[in-house]
Amino acid sequence: MELRRLLVPELNQSLKILALPLLDLKAVVEAEMLDNPFLEETPANDAIPKLTVTSSLPSQNIPGPDLDFRLGSLTKKASLEDVCLRQLGMFAETDEELRIGQEIIGNIDENGYLKATLDEIASSLNVSIEKTEHALKLIQQFEPAGVAARTVPECLLIQLELANENDPLLIKIVESHLEDVAKKNYSHIAKALKEPLAVIEPLVKKILRLDPKPGRNYSNEEIQHIIPDVVIDEKDEELEIMINDEDIPTLNINKDYKEMLKNNNLDPQTREFLKDKLNKALEILRSISKRKFTLRKIVEIIAQIQQEAIINDLSCLKPLTFQEVAQKLDMHESTVCRAVMNKYVKIPWGIVALKDFFSSRIHDQNGQSVSSSRVKRLIKELIEREDKKHPLSDQEISDILAKENNLKACRRTVTKYREEAKLASSPFRKER
Repeated sequence: MELRRLLVPELNQSLKILALPLLDLKAVVEAEMLDNPFLEETPANDAIPKLTVTSSLPSQNIPGPDLDFRLGSLTKKASLEDVCLRQLGMFAETDEELRIGQEIIGNIDENGYLKATLDEIASSLNVSIEKTEHALKLIQQFEPAGVAARTVPECLLIQLELANENDPLLIKIVESHLEDVAKKNYSHIAKALKEPLAVIEPLVKKILRLDPKPGRNYSNEEIQHIIPDVVIDEKDEELEIMINDEDIPTLNINKDYKEMLKNNNLDPQTREFLKDKLNKALEILRSISKRKFTLRKIVEIIAQIQQEAIINDLSCLKPLTFQEVAQKLDMHESTVCRAVMNKYVKIPWGIVALKDFFSSRIHDQNGQSVSSSRVKRLIKELIEREDKKHPLSDQEISDILAKENNLKACRRTVTKYREEAKLASSPFRKER
């Protein structure tokens, strides 16, 4: 029990560090250095050379000034899905909860609302409605406040709960009088709740400060700075993989404080303080090392399987799931998810999210697996070639995929992939 008590916090620390993208990791390391006297940055001339790991070549030193990772930077706002998946990776307690959470997040629209019912999600994953609801409640605690709500009142109530606003009158207005709030018919609310207008108006002001569309702040048109966590280059027809840790200070344990612990005259309170700080310093060093090792192993598997997509483009993706990578590396699926989410990789033709190399699969009529990315590409091509005065319905696209490409994609699957590719439905594509 004592060993478990000691290991659980370190495991949690390790999982949180694993889930962090490069810029966030840098911020955490710098904050830890300020807080922990045992942590110090190794001087540049003492630093251990950083290594390149290749999928088929021996390890080499990463070049210095001539390999500037910032040259591979791009600007892109993290999507709502990225933000939610990252939080899920940090807070999901089991693989099953992670799997349910991923399905829920995949059904959240651009405004932050859950568009599938809990029954549909539970049925598609063959899990209980109770477990699905538990995962939903977890996600509804995430940022942005109000995400994964099913209705506007639920969205606003979640925001009030997270802000510790529990006035019963405030809750009643949200539950039953939002239409009056929108019409500024405050006297009607006061009359219905049998309260003076002076009591109602301040409550309405609180409601008007809430955001009924919490997902809209994650528009793809907004930008943020991204530095890739991984760089994959093609050299001599081989893929060379480099884990980017150039911006992360190389940490060491301060020898002076370590020597201080050996002083027999140290008072018990100071000794306990120093021991705690030393343990925490060692934990973060191990967590950072494990993050690099885990990320490297996962990217090596991705590079082996998705070599064609890395060299050419994502239309060449092969079917690949977190579970398959986890099995190859004898890891938990949740570990792979945490390592991949919200991280980016620079490849010969651009920068992409690491998660984009994972593609769900459907089967053709011979039982062979086909990546969902290829199906999306085929759907897009069919829509581009269609008669715009008589656009193809999703059922017609499904029929064509079966006839011309030997693919079993039901109408619902076509609809899902079309929406993920941000392609309008046939009525909105019709030219009149």
